[in-house]
Amino acid sequence: MTATTARRSAVLLLLLLASTPTFAQQQPFITHDTRPVVMHGPWISSMTETSATIVWVTDTPCHAEVVYGTAEPLGAKADNAVHGLLPISLIHTVTVSGLEPGTRYVYKAASTRVVKMKAYWPEKGLAAETPVAAFTTFDRRKATAAFTAVTDTHEDAARVTAVLKLVDPGANDFLVHLGDAFNGLESEDQLFGRWLDPASKLAAGAVPLLYLRGNHEMRGAFARNLFDYVPTPEDRYYYARDIGPLHLIVLDTGEDKPDDTNVYSRLNKVGPYRTAELAWLKTHAATDARVKAAPFRVVLAHQPDWGWTTDGEPAWTAAANAAKVDLVMGGHFHRTFIRKPGEQGNDYHVVALGQDAVAQVTSTATELTVTILDKAGAVVQTLVIPAKPR
Repeated sequence: MTATTARRSAVLLLLLLASTPTFAQQQPFITHDTRPVVMHGPWISSMTETSATIVWVTDTPCHAEVVYGTAEPLGAKADNAVHGLLPISLIHTVTVSGLEPGTRYVYKAASTRVVKMKAYWPEKGLAAETPVAAFTTFDRRKATAAFTAVTDTHEDAARVTAVLKLVDPGANDFLVHLGDAFNGLESEDQLFGRWLDPASKLAAGAVPLLYLRGNHEMRGAFARNLFDYVPTPEDRYYYARDIGPLHLIVLDTGEDKPDDTNVYSRLNKVGPYRTAELAWLKTHAATDARVKAAPFRVVLAHQPDWGWTTDGEPAWTAAANAAKVDLVMGGHFHRTFIRKPGEQGNDYHVVALGQDAVAQVTSTATELTVTILDKAGAVVQTLVIPAKPR
């Protein structure tokens, strides 16, 4: 075969291959020299004994993953594929699952820009990674538990700064906002500027930020977007967690007025929602072994008097009594008070936290201690609850 014949044969072969679907489909996609910028986060919106839900926001649409491991170099990856597709978005939520309780994990959030989305050969950019951070999963075997709670900051930047100064991230398993961080939710900028940015900066991607929806978070043009920024694996605002001696029950008390109040223009359906939530609470209390086995059961709810509901306050109090709850903690009233067992049919203590107060909660297997500070850091009240006999 001559050289000319060989060249012609090679060209014909390439033309034949190019005309086949397999060859065409394997041609490289375009990669642009551009990276996204991480605008907010990452922060941990949910923690369990075997998972962590990590959230962050980029300036351009991206697909995302979390790279993690117990030590560097990081060898495991988790993404957020839904129905066989990787979401392309500005806000990214990845739940890392299959983890071990009480284990420290190192991680980075990675975002790859999608420049042009097409049916074939979408054009992409390069990946941007956040600095390495680390978290430790919850563990019911842990001898102690500690968390700090704030509430009703109502967009007051000075108040947010003052209460966060009293939070020691290294001394807490998580930080909880008990709701009403806002007067009404109107925009993403408001959500970040008045709570998530200062809180996530303090937490540094290591301490979970539990967020309870207050009645004011149910109002405004952006209220229906809130859950995108504070997601949970259960895909709802109410759930249970175990950490050390605590069995934690997080509840959503919804609005503080009935659905048919004209101010809501018939856009609320809190009644049926809370009926379903109460049914969940009763079932959880009756079937979850940890409700009985944990040294302490703590309910976190924005309205510690249970809020408006078609089932009525007595039904919720009875459910909490049946669950042998030790403490219900919330805010809503803008003043601090403690209600002792028996004052309103309750078998448990109630702590309502004022909007200029911080509650430091610590637990061993024998004592649950709530220390309430004013915004200057002075102790104003201390409540010690002994474990109930088993």
